[in-house]
Amino acid sequence: MPDVCFVPATGQIVFAPLDTFILYAITDRPDAEIKVSTSDGNIVVFNVIELPSIGGGYYTLTASIKISDKPVTMKYSYICNGEKIYLDGYATIVPKSGQSNDEDFSTVVELKEQDDSASVKIPWLAIDDWQGWAWVRPRSTWIEPVWVSLRSFCRFGAHFLMLQPVNHSIDPASTLSVFPCSSAEATVHLTSSREGEEPGIYARVRRTKADAAAKVYIVGKLSTSADVFDSVEGAIYMAKKYLGTIDVAFYDPPADDQGHISPFNHLVSVHGEKLRKLVNSLKSAEIPIGSFIIDDGWQDVRHGFNGPGAKIRGLWSFDVWDGMDASFQETVSIVKEKLDTVENVGVWMTLHAYWCSIASESPLVARYKMRPFKLTADCVPGLKDHEFEDIQTLSQLEKSDHIWWLPPKELAYQFWKDYFIFCRGAGITFAKVDDQAFSSFLAGVEGAEEAFALWNGMNKAADEVFGAGRVIHCMAHYERTFNGDIGMGLATNGMRVVFRNTDDFGLSHPNVHRNHIHYNLMNGIITSRMALIPDADMFMSGAQWPGYHAVLRAFFPGPVLLSDRAEEHDLRVIHKLIAKTTSGHYELVKSHNPAELLSSRIWEPSLESGIGPSIKAGSYFPAARASSLVMWSSRDGAASPSTDVVLSSDVVDLLGPHILRGARYALFFAEMQQMVPFDNTKGANATIPLAQITLQPKSHEIITAAPFYKVGSIEVACLGLLNKYAGLAAIADTKVGETTLDLSILFEGELGFIVTDSSRVHVSVNGESVVCVSTELSSSAALIMVDLKFSDDVKDTEYWTVKVSCS
Repeated sequence: MPDVCFVPATGQIVFAPLDTFILYAITDRPDAEIKVSTSDGNIVVFNVIELPSIGGGYYTLTASIKISDKPVTMKYSYICNGEKIYLDGYATIVPKSGQSNDEDFSTVVELKEQDDSASVKIPWLAIDDWQGWAWVRPRSTWIEPVWVSLRSFCRFGAHFLMLQPVNHSIDPASTLSVFPCSSAEATVHLTSSREGEEPGIYARVRRTKADAAAKVYIVGKLSTSADVFDSVEGAIYMAKKYLGTIDVAFYDPPADDQGHISPFNHLVSVHGEKLRKLVNSLKSAEIPIGSFIIDDGWQDVRHGFNGPGAKIRGLWSFDVWDGMDASFQETVSIVKEKLDTVENVGVWMTLHAYWCSIASESPLVARYKMRPFKLTADCVPGLKDHEFEDIQTLSQLEKSDHIWWLPPKELAYQFWKDYFIFCRGAGITFAKVDDQAFSSFLAGVEGAEEAFALWNGMNKAADEVFGAGRVIHCMAHYERTFNGDIGMGLATNGMRVVFRNTDDFGLSHPNVHRNHIHYNLMNGIITSRMALIPDADMFMSGAQWPGYHAVLRAFFPGPVLLSDRAEEHDLRVIHKLIAKTTSGHYELVKSHNPAELLSSRIWEPSLESGIGPSIKAGSYFPAARASSLVMWSSRDGAASPSTDVVLSSDVVDLLGPHILRGARYALFFAEMQQMVPFDNTKGANATIPLAQITLQPKSHEIITAAPFYKVGSIEVACLGLLNKYAGLAAIADTKVGETTLDLSILFEGELGFIVTDSSRVHVSVNGESVVCVSTELSSSAALIMVDLKFSDDVKDTEYWTVKVSCS
């Protein structure tokens, strides 16, 4: 039987104006007779259209139906070799007959002085009306998006909702974003009703500060603009108004502080095996590591003190454990002497010093007057009803005697300052602090106050000892970051912190690779709009779908963390992420904003079985006046290719308000080395098929959408560096004259252009004429490449200056 998929897909609800609506089918058998039966009694046949096929092997067919003032359900079928197949389920088109108004919703919950918690039903959130994405906390330290109907909403705590209507009386273009906003005095998340409660969605509130007025805010923004991100931004803006932080401007940590450059602007290697072996391997491969993290395994820990079992381990002292074959200072020296490009060495630790806090008989207990704190799963409703999957302590949570030993809140800052000063004395300049969200299991108001004090003390001490913003905040998915004072910038006065955006990559879970991409992009919708710098986690250049993961890191603002094993490196992947500047130093070539899912594609079923749509996300580069659209093959079990029709509306969505009216764009497919033109002359509402693209399992594609500029009598579009994933990031400035295109380029590499006549192009670099390599793409377009190389001649300049003219 043929492979076949449809746009819109079965089960998908789309809205449309009262006009003709175009359906698409993609199949490997153009002779299959494909039809759609509509609820108003019509049967329409799909016909093959001529469309560029990128990746090959599939054909595009279309059919059109007329939209009236009533919803239309559609049943797809096809006949092949005499057998008729009906697809399960229906696609639904709902007419959008007029523009309704946006609406704001809010519920304020105030805890009375005698109350430590409260549960309040949200009256404006009708469970029969909505379905969509919910960001829930299914495990102790991670929040992940799941698709839900509010009627069957899961019992896990939800930290954000982005919903579309299933009630046809609501404008189908609507998106409702719901944000439960915590404060410094109380935290909140959402769950479904519990036994004995009226059906609905409830705010679960917990006091985190004794003897204080405690309020939380549940806000909702209904947007009818058809751009889902208007709704997301509206909800977060409402929360800022309630918190009084509208005027708090978010800003990045300084690139240089206390004499140390930021450890996150260069390639970071994470030590996960024998240190000397890894360091020698990185040196032999000539990988220009800028920062190095000494991972779990260096600390002086003991087991058997804080609970039963060998896995229950607590910190004993600040020093390294006696099994290390070198002192702390010698270990740092080994790294920096062997890898002369390393400027920063960091260490891994947890917010509670080690996985199970401080060993109860450690000398640190008396020194910092440490106290026992009980852990309870009751603090995170929903988790206690399920088997715990996470780290060592979780299996012990139901044991009444399980406790952590921690410094009291008044000594938390001093503990962390002393620990960091000790580390700095050995040459450490930054830290990766794990397991942060687990502090929300500390019992009672006293435990909640302790959790706040631990984070506040750790972050303040790190800023003072290492310099501002030198911590990777990891395993930190809970109310303070996703919903509260850290994420909203209150805890840092607006300074963004580096925030690990998802769980570990490459775990032994089904679909883990595509899910890692999806979770990062979905979480980034929220975290990128907060005082957080999303970090997409480490990856390996020589194993576990390297290019598939590397390209995501190139389009995320956080550090690029390499967890290569010794002698398992792919330099082709690594060098697509880094490049030399005019100073001769290697830096990351990446976007400063996370790639964002296309708003028009947010509801499509990109994670289903069989052929069907890919995951798609875009990033705009202002200096280049161009965008990159990244596509990841994402079908269930990596068993089928991803197939898409790229539409003109996708390009409009990708470029957003930056699109140049009346301009012509080159759409360059980097992996396939093909180009498709796009003329922005039909208006933003036009939907024209531009190309069909097929991605094989485990693969990705980067489409550069770059405007053509008139240069004399030819047209030129600059693609950035062809040998980098985020090649547009290399462009620092673009100036268009009547007869020249002038560019300032930050990195060495292969600078690419699409031109309409390669025989008449003249290119100079730093005032010197250069020879271009040309490849014909079609009868009217060619790809030309200019090789920018580092030399002593550019050391005193800020950029490579490139001039393109028509000879």
